[in-house]
Amino acid sequence: MDENSKLKALFELKKEIEQDLGREPSKIRKKEKKDEHFSFSTQKSYNLDFSEVSSVDDLYNLDLDLSDEMLAGIMENSKFSNDMLGMVAYLRGNFEEAYNVFSEQDDPESMYNAFMVLMGSGALKEALEEALKLKNLHPLSPFGYLALAHVLFFLEDSRWEESFKIYLAMSKDKIADFAWKIFNNSNDVKFLRTDRRKYLLDIGMFDFSDRVSMTEVLAKRICKRDYNPCSFGFCDVVKAKKEEELPSIQNDYCVLEKYARALKMYISGDFSAALKTVPKIKDPEFLYLEALCHFSMDEPNGFNSAVNEILRIEPQSVLSLSLSNERVKTFGMADENAALLKMRLSALKDDYHNSLRRIIFEFAKLKNTLPSKVNFTLRLRRYHIIRMFFGYRSCKGVYGHDKK
Repeated sequence: MDENSKLKALFELKKEIEQDLGREPSKIRKKEKKDEHFSFSTQKSYNLDFSEVSSVDDLYNLDLDLSDEMLAGIMENSKFSNDMLGMVAYLRGNFEEAYNVFSEQDDPESMYNAFMVLMGSGALKEALEEALKLKNLHPLSPFGYLALAHVLFFLEDSRWEESFKIYLAMSKDKIADFAWKIFNNSNDVKFLRTDRRKYLLDIGMFDFSDRVSMTEVLAKRICKRDYNPCSFGFCDVVKAKKEEELPSIQNDYCVLEKYARALKMYISGDFSAALKTVPKIKDPEFLYLEALCHFSMDEPNGFNSAVNEILRIEPQSVLSLSLSNERVKTFGMADENAALLKMRLSALKDDYHNSLRRIIFEFAKLKNTLPSKVNFTLRLRRYHIIRMFFGYRSCKGVYGHDKK
């Protein structure tokens, strides 16, 4: 390639990134080889400002069509100085090197960065120890409580919530507060006008909105960001619910992508395959899909076991019943807004399977219709928004197959 061609290519890339830093993301999706290093002559050509990047969490604010390797290459050739070597090593998956850089200092932010490196490598035990050390050494810093909430969430320990609430009280993190409200199905959710975590804001508002026109607009924006792993996985779930074709798995560590495929199998009536495909982690939404598979295959023991797990995590879960004009093809996926009867899931007592079937028959009799026209749904808190807030790089470390 001659020099003119190189300059033209750099100019085009610069234009794409500048567009991405605005409201609309780039339409081009690139996939770079993990072992390929990139070198860039100047940071200015890419119009990136690293001045506010001090925590590795800040990297998620760079909502760009760039692989971690490309971002590391740009950062490496910038004037960025806040633990730059550690950030670059972290992005490239050189976790031991990154940890050594951050652990040389004992200020809260450096210790938090060291914690994040351990999460990125999937070293949960060590990450828990680091989080406790950070909290004990700096009890007045919110970083310790954020780290503790983070690792406890991935350890499926319910105490993550208490730590997260303390973090919210100690910090002024509006994105965390937004995610917390979406998670809890709060009625007090407002869209934040910020350039931070734009994909997270769109996904959160999609969850919150019950207006079809708004969700369609948000879905398009989310799906345009399919270079972002969280957007890609969430877009797959949206497509699965619409019974649209799904692309091949993009990130084998993304539990949301796997859930989307299990959901599509369930909706198409392949209950056994869906049951095998749904991720085996203690996410109530995933457990609910397991329960629905067992319910549809008339397997009381499997259904009761899954419901027990849901109630252990979400004891306040609300079950809603509604009517369909036609015979129900997919149980458990009814529109909550059409609910005619609501009750606590725990009210079904121990034999949830037979209790639910009995209630469906009684409700049908009351409404003078067929039981096959009665459907239900379960209102759960939205765990995926918290997982996305903690970040896909932790998902890669914890759920990935290429742990360092």
